[in-house]
Amino acid sequence: MLQLDLTPRTKQDGLMEFQRSGWVLVDATYEPADKLDDSSANNIIARDYPLLRHDLESLMPNRSTPLILIKKNVCQILGPKLAHDKFNVLNLGQVVYFPGNGRQTEFHQQFGAIRTSAGI
Repeated sequence: MLQLDLTPRTKQDGLMEFQRSGWVLVDATYEPADKLDDSSANNIIARDYPLLRHDLESLMPNRSTPLILIKKNVCQILGPKLAHDKFNVLNLGQVVYFPGNGRQTEFHQQFGAIRTSAGI
């Protein structure tokens, strides 16, 4: 929200403002993977790529909408797959760390740099 200069009072308000600003937030998988070991989480993300691709195709049929991938393993696993399938991945080959576990500053720098370079 800070990256988009949004200051909602609630999570629901924030998601509505996020959407009104033209942004969409999509999870890489519908199966919770945050509590799994890295290998298991990576396998689930790779396994569920066809579901994600289908969801993205329904949201952006021409695939030109810019995507910014967030989280190291998501960037590494899904970036090449999405690019191969002709999606517009702005940070292809560039990791954006998840803004948790003390990585908020890195996230803001990385995300902001990508937005700036893309003119967003």
